[in-house]
Amino acid sequence: MIHVPGGVPLYQPMDAQVYCNVSAQSINRWRREGWLKPAAAVGRGYVYTKQALDECLHTLGYDRRDTNVEVIQHG
Repeated sequence: MIHVPGGVPLYQPMDAQVYCNVSAQSINRWRREGWLKPAAAVGRGYVYTKQALDECLHTLGYDRRDTNVEVIQHG
């Protein structure tokens, strides 16, 4: 997860897949299909806000409350 001073935390792809409890392929597919809006492009990848991840999960009918996943912050 990337913390920008004064900004919202940004989830890197690995953090996003752990948070959503899905594979990297699912995150990439959702982005390509327009379900998941990246906050920014960083190098050859993307970062996401928690709000964008939650909205995507809600739209697609996923329920995070059924998982025992917690995000591990690196750094």
